[in-house]
Amino acid sequence: MKIIIISILFISQINGQNYDFHDFQITNNNNAYPSNIFIHTMGSQPSYIAIIDSMLTPSWFINSGGLGIDFKVNQEVLTFFNKERQEWIVLNDKMIEIDTLKCANGYAPDYHDIQILDDGGYILQIYDSLIVNMSDIVEGGNSNAIVIYLIIQEFDQNKNLIFEWNAWDHLEISDYTNLDLTRQRLTWMHGNSIEIDSDLNLLISNRRSSEILKIDRITGDVIWFLGGPNNEFTFVDDSLNGFSKQHDVRRLQNGNILLFDNGNGHNPPISRALEYAIDNTNKTASLIWGFSHPEYLVGLAMGSIQRLPNNNTLINWGTLHNNGAIVTEVDYDKNILLELRFPENVRCYKVRKDDWSFSTNMIPGDANMDGKVDILDLIYIIDYSSQDNFELSTFYLFRYDLNNDRMFTELDIELSVQKIISGN
Repeated sequence: MKIIIISILFISQINGQNYDFHDFQITNNNNAYPSNIFIHTMGSQPSYIAIIDSMLTPSWFINSGGLGIDFKVNQEVLTFFNKERQEWIVLNDKMIEIDTLKCANGYAPDYHDIQILDDGGYILQIYDSLIVNMSDIVEGGNSNAIVIYLIIQEFDQNKNLIFEWNAWDHLEISDYTNLDLTRQRLTWMHGNSIEIDSDLNLLISNRRSSEILKIDRITGDVIWFLGGPNNEFTFVDDSLNGFSKQHDVRRLQNGNILLFDNGNGHNPPISRALEYAIDNTNKTASLIWGFSHPEYLVGLAMGSIQRLPNNNTLINWGTLHNNGAIVTEVDYDKNILLELRFPENVRCYKVRKDDWSFSTNMIPGDANMDGKVDILDLIYIIDYSSQDNFELSTFYLFRYDLNNDRMFTELDIELSVQKIISGN
């Protein structure tokens, strides 16, 4: 057997490159919440989806190519977006892609957010457009304007469409005087988060106009607007009088709303992590907790926020000028407990912590999942790499693509041989 392995090793003297996960810096690490970090990187190639364990070691990652946006734990599974096929992928704890989720009525889903429900249903968002004679709506409007707006679709566990919300049917575009309504191509809405509220209605973040909409999940009526041109609330104890171009709006167990305030429109711009107490009766939004980075970071795009079980807050600062992605964890007293800094041009849309883990082993090259890399695995990889068409699924990318180049070639065979010779 050793003669066979060594022969293959000499035969496979080829040129190739290994792509390892980003060499990030740990600038703070002091009693952070012990949990896995789920992250998707983009910008600098290659892109990855990865799990960084509580020891801050990348314990699992694949070169994700056009996959991976909004990579996160969703109920008992992982979900992420396949940008090439315009669909959501559902991954189980055995590293198997068990489902793909799409929209109904011919729409293509958007990648900003997906919510899997505890009964197996799910909620997606869509961008659509229509031709509108805006001159009938606003002075100077274009008679042939293309208006881009938001649609929300909810499905039951059998993928039946059970609810659809269309912004054009429930909002008045003429109310959005903060926008230039005379443009020929008018991006009216930019939805970037979907949240099931505590009363089971929906909270939708519309970054385009710095507003949060609470939507009745049965009728589609807007219950209230927080922020933006239709704002119904008074901001209390917030020196900046609200948020600007926000991401990741979430309802906390204590009833408050947590969000990442990108802060593009603040003077000067500043990004913040914010927690508001909402008084629906008196229509007030009181800022009870907020954090901005000591370096006055401004994430002009993307970004995320998560309140952890021990009351710490995990913040991904989004797209930063002259910086790669920065992920910070702070306690409620605003002490920085953890900070990861990625190389310049690496960006992250959303970062989460969770105790979820794969139930199978995490050994690249273990094709038959018996806990070791041996000649049987090598045969699997040789056979797979000889095929004309490859399935670039998560399982194969992790088990077979040993140099992380999204191809299955002789180099993967060589690396498998090296693992066998070295005893893994």
